[in-house]
Amino acid sequence: MSVTDEEFWALVGELGGVADERSVARLRDRLGDRAEEFQLRVDAAVRELDGGRFEKLPVRDVCDPAGAEPLPLLGDALHSFLLAVVAAGPEVYHAVRADPAVATARSWSSGEAEHLGRVHEEISGSDGWCRPLVFGGGGDWQPYADAVHDIAEELDRREDWRAWWATAGREWLEVIIELTDEDTGTVRRGGRAVRADFRLPMQRLRHRSPGVAARVAAEDLTRILTLVGERLKLADPPPVPWPANAEPLDPRSAERAARLEELRGRHRQGGVVPPAGPNAHTVRAGQ
Repeated sequence: MSVTDEEFWALVGELGGVADERSVARLRDRLGDRAEEFQLRVDAAVRELDGGRFEKLPVRDVCDPAGAEPLPLLGDALHSFLLAVVAAGPEVYHAVRADPAVATARSWSSGEAEHLGRVHEEISGSDGWCRPLVFGGGGDWQPYADAVHDIAEELDRREDWRAWWATAGREWLEVIIELTDEDTGTVRRGGRAVRADFRLPMQRLRHRSPGVAARVAAEDLTRILTLVGERLKLADPPPVPWPANAEPLDPRSAERAARLEELRGRHRQGGVVPPAGPNAHTVRAGQ
């Protein structure tokens, strides 16, 4: 069920300006079947704040000792602060988004704001270690999303994958995939979870069969889980199970992609980089 901008901020208003365990519980009671769409809106609002702009600002928290210098906003602390900005409501949110320095004019209640980042999860009761969320702005991406969820459920069932994840020292992995025109991603460790947040190209799914979408989903999760393992310094992950309907990659297409990448490498060395073709896809993590 879609949530309009007006509805989103009205629901945020249920928090009373602060996201904590009690206020988020009150919000959950109001969401009903809008929980997933609301969570997507929260995630988008956090991304639009562009957290890197706040990392060096002296932003205070209500829990800071009197007279203490504010600590740098990094990792979990930064994410909790961004959620606290969303919880503060549209007027404060848009002011801080327009000018990050505005955030230094007040103290923030970010200690329990992570509850706002887990609304859908707490309602749905997801209990597997691999918890995906897929969304996009247009096009027929549902077969891709279905395949991602099917693979995640299979990972939860497989002993080799559960053993691999057990070495991470976190309870679960959140895999957030937004289908856009971009190709970027980050992996961030939290207190109980790891969050892999990726924006991947929608163009690979346009006018493609469900079988191709399933194959792309398996390839994407392979790249993402490999990157998660590298960032957490885990052993190499087991092979990702492919959905039964996934179409195998045409060897001729693979050869063409490899040849294109070789040519692009030569051009880079010569200072010229040709435009990326439809097969040139690399999942990379931001810092």
